[in-house]
Amino acid sequence: MADYNSSLPVRTQVDPDERLQTKIVDATTPSQQMIVDTDSNAHVEVHGNDPSGSDQVLKLSEDGSVDVDGVYDDSANSEPANIGLVAAVRAASPADSDQTERLTAIAQGSVHALDVSLHDEDGNPYSATNPLQVVVIESEGVEINDYQTSAAVAAAASVDLDYTVTALKTLQLTQFHGTASGKAKFELKIETGVGAGTYDTKFVFFNSTAAPSVDISLKDPISVAAGVKVRVTITNRDTQAQDVYSTVSGHEV
Repeated sequence: MADYNSSLPVRTQVDPDERLQTKIVDATTPSQQMIVDTDSNAHVEVHGNDPSGSDQVLKLSEDGSVDVDGVYDDSANSEPANIGLVAAVRAASPADSDQTERLTAIAQGSVHALDVSLHDEDGNPYSATNPLQVVVIESEGVEINDYQTSAAVAAAASVDLDYTVTALKTLQLTQFHGTASGKAKFELKIETGVGAGTYDTKFVFFNSTAAPSVDISLKDPISVAAGVKVRVTITNRDTQAQDVYSTVSGHEV
């Protein structure tokens, strides 16, 4: 009888010393073996080639999501990921299946702008019969109407009525109102700096017996820095003492 080659059968036992174990190793370097972690999962890294053809490992976020980098970097990310913005159909609780609306854009020279179309809450375009309602205010910020008065100012005497702009705010001065029962001169001044004590005169107004009040609205607001004073100097130009009044208006932002 001629000899012949045959493989021996392999027997495994429950005992770990006799159990058959299989390793997945590198074909040329057997010491490079696949690792099984503490959760009994094979530890596998996903690799790929970067734009230069070099091998790189796929990165994940802390929750296991693929880490997508969409910011260009000439050395670290020369081909950034591009993700399209997809809108969901309007619903009380939009689901993944509602993500069917694609947004559009247009290029004009070097400008690449996302299309914008204003509609009301029902999706109807604004028109002559469906106008967009707006509320117009002079400025954002806190409304300031600083009213002050001085009683019995003597004839030919003057009084200073000051408003100090709130800390960390800028006053946009937009209006001045002054009045007296007799003749008076009103000077609107702005302090040259915080605590400077010197003032630049911006406007001078005179009333008259026929028009005892002065009311001025500024087309271009005067910006007054925090801590700086707005001063109204009122001079009694009548022949007897009188009460005088002023209001400085604007917004602090």
